Amino acid sequence: MTDNMDEEADSYFECTDSERAAFELGIKLGALFHQFIGAPVSEKNIDILKEAMEKTTERQAFVKKATVQIVPRGLEGRKNSAFYDYTTLSGDMLEAAVEVEYKGIKAKGRLKYIEELDYPLMYIEYIE
Repeated sequence: MTDNMDEEADSYFECTDSERAAFELGIKLGALFHQFIGAPVSEKNIDILKEAMEKTTERQAFVKKATVQIVPRGLEGRKNSAFYDYTTLSGDMLEAAVEVEYKGIKAKGRLKYIEELDYPLMYIEYIE
């Protein structure tokens, strides 16, 4: 995104720069989660999928860094059949962190499965 495009886009946002950084962070975490949930995952492609999630997130505007961990729940005990040695990616398998910077404001958020909530929670870790 060019500076001129960003200036034009700014006119649509009625919020502070900190709020915009939080908005951008939320969009990135939501995209990371919803874009890949349901993807086939196996021991053979887990690293490729993790890298794809990081690289596609890092290509988005304002993203400085994205890290993803996939905890391969549901893969243990599977037969090594050529047809059935995978499962589908679910929210309880993902841990991710995304860092964005908007006009000098840095924000970091996480996606983490919280057992007590039985939910893959997306939350803001900090805004500075």
